[in-house]
Amino acid sequence: MKVILLQNIKGFGQIGDLKNVSDGHARNFLIPRRLAKPATDRSEKEAEQLKSKREAIKMEGTEKILEAAEKLKDTVLIFNKKASKTGTLFSSITKEEIAKEASKISGYKISEEMIDLGEHGEHIKKIGEHMISIHLTNNKSTEIKVIVNTNKE
Repeated sequence: MKVILLQNIKGFGQIGDLKNVSDGHARNFLIPRRLAKPATDRSEKEAEQLKSKREAIKMEGTEKILEAAEKLKDTVLIFNKKASKTGTLFSSITKEEIAKEASKISGYKISEEMIDLGEHGEHIKKIGEHMISIHLTNNKSTEIKVIVNTNKE
């Protein structure tokens, strides 16, 4: 059965794509969940409109990503945390905290999955300066500096 996708489905297709799927998959899964609809001559024209709309949204998103990358390019995030005498933090800096602060600065929603802490793994656990990467898209990323200071209480 030929269907038109009404939503993006990871690993399968994007809005407006025409796909050949088994009748059972279309009737029992895609159509009831409003992920797709049967393709007809009229709906194929609608699929072209959906594709052009998808491209317009993609272009708008690209502009926002480039703007966010420019804002983040020379950014320095400073965190104050309690640490031991050896410089190990009592509560580490997480990707979530970094994403929240970077989102505030850039005006673009940055998720935890976009952040690569490199050698630090999942958390920053030491005081000092750390360079991290933020992958905004597959081909656009930027590096920012994270400075972790100790709380003077």
